[in-house]
Amino acid sequence: MPRIRRTAKQTLAAVEMDHGDVLEFKLRSGQVVTVELLSTSARILRTTLKRLRVEKDGARTDYRFGCALRINGAVHELEREVATERSFYEPWVISGVRLWFDAVDDIFEFLTETHGECRPRKKARFAIQDASLRICPELLHPWCPLPEGGLKIEQCYRGEDCWLGAYNGASAHGGLDINHPRGTPLWAPLDIDNHFYFKSLEMGHNNNGWRGIRRWQDGSEWILQAAHMTELTVPEHRPLGGGEQFAWGAGVRSGVVDHSHFVFKIHDQGETILIDPWILFWQMYRDQESDKDIQPIS
Repeated sequence: MPRIRRTAKQTLAAVEMDHGDVLEFKLRSGQVVTVELLSTSARILRTTLKRLRVEKDGARTDYRFGCALRINGAVHELEREVATERSFYEPWVISGVRLWFDAVDDIFEFLTETHGECRPRKKARFAIQDASLRICPELLHPWCPLPEGGLKIEQCYRGEDCWLGAYNGASAHGGLDINHPRGTPLWAPLDIDNHFYFKSLEMGHNNNGWRGIRRWQDGSEWILQAAHMTELTVPEHRPLGGGEQFAWGAGVRSGVVDHSHFVFKIHDQGETILIDPWILFWQMYRDQESDKDIQPIS
């Protein structure tokens, strides 16, 4: 039985698992929580496609996926929906761990991966943290103006482009789109060590793509990306402070609805794993509630 060992750090961990894998997650208290992946599943709830896995402009496919986990000997069944209001979900708290159920490979029986990297390399992907800790030790500033009352699925391009949402009914969306007009400010959600365009119109790409990197004292690295920006407002390759504006968003090749596109990756122990940017926004909303005085730096 393959064993994956992780120790709770200041920042959350991302992990991918196959059926039968066991994650041993050591809490800050010293207690070890065992998480075994028993099974995964996925099924379509509704689709307007006549042929699955073939994009059609404006098509819609909503689906449900699930898994069974044995956590400290007790079986728990987790279930998610995409792309409905349930896409913006609360994590599970079980046996002292906070668990985000991010993806299963089963969805690619009826979806493709042609609209951004997002497919797990194993059967399932999770983000996990000691439930007594935040996802990181810093308060998070809004990455963009936060929609009042929380994210709604209709605010994600045409109502489908959340993380793993079925773009044109057929392709899992490798990012989170949030609709807002051209010229909307984008701020650094936290202190950034380095930032730059990794693609741009000047480089010959059809879009401007920004990458910001934060290296944590616990050895992990967060990679944040944004796309459809009209321009950067600060020079590349210099540190950014949390809340500092770095770009104007939503203006380059943003399709039929102006939006910005957000991506989140965690690099740790020699591997880089993409996970739902909603996790960052989940923490941003809570930080705004806990500290009403947080204001972006102009």
